[in-house]
Amino acid sequence: MPSDNDQRERRQRTTGNRTGSARAAVKPHKRTSDASAAQAPSGNAAAKPQAQAQQQAPTQGTLDVSAILTAWVNSLGGARLNQTYLGSSLSKKLDQAARSFGIPKGESAFLVLDATIFGTCKAGLALCSKGIYLRDTAGTQDAISWTKLPATKLGADAQSLTIGKHKIVTVDGIAVGKLLATIQKAIAG
Repeated sequence: MPSDNDQRERRQRTTGNRTGSARAAVKPHKRTSDASAAQAPSGNAAAKPQAQAQQQAPTQGTLDVSAILTAWVNSLGGARLNQTYLGSSLSKKLDQAARSFGIPKGESAFLVLDATIFGTCKAGLALCSKGIYLRDTAGTQDAISWTKLPATKLGADAQSLTIGKHKIVTVDGIAVGKLLATIQKAIAG
């Protein structure tokens, strides 16, 4: 079990300014105990709702997706991505990806991998604020939350990307696989 200092250092590494479109919420497994709500003074009206909110919501951490994406793009050097959209090119694929991958309204997307030849987004994935939304090459749609990613098996080669039981045929498999492995390590701590 990690010491209080280890937990504090991990929180400092993963927390920060929570504004900005490139910050994804990652919910740790630890929940606030009921004892902390019982300690709140009952006469203080502001303390009651705060204690109730602490009881209902888990402690929030953040995953800085923008920093991870920036480091990943820099690591690519001159390598060209054929089927991956991020930054200003992302807006071209967002509507198609939302329909094909089942991205809920209000979800912020940071990257879309369109693994189709004609650019229809009928297979691929999207990295979003709450996790990964995908449709594999067989047509199966799934969502993997950021909290479940550390326990998910990843694999990649020159022709495909494997996330858990889903295989996506793509020429960007190795590059996107490295990105997912980096995110997986960042979440696991």
